[in-house]
Amino acid sequence: GKGWNPGTGRTINYGGSFNPQGNGYLCVYGWTRGPLVEYYVIESYGSYNPGSQAQHRGTVYTDGDTYDLYMSTRYQQPSIDGVQTFNQYWSVR
Repeated sequence: GKGWNPGTGRTINYGGSFNPQGNGYLCVYGWTRGPLVEYYVIESYGSYNPGSQAQHRGTVYTDGDTYDLYMSTRYQQPSIDGVQTFNQYWSVR
């Protein structure tokens, strides 16, 4: 997919259709440093809600839609900075 390094605030426009046969995510994915965080902004998903195994942290309403916010901690897993412990954040439409 498209990537930016370093990342900055930006608007991402997209169009098309997404009809997975099984699981899949249509999302924006990335990392931050300081703190080290892995994040997903899920616009649509297939058969599995990626937030279902994480801690629900709240719900926001923005740009005409509702997003559920989730967090989980990954212990000693691969990251952009090698094997680390870090939080994952999921925003699921």
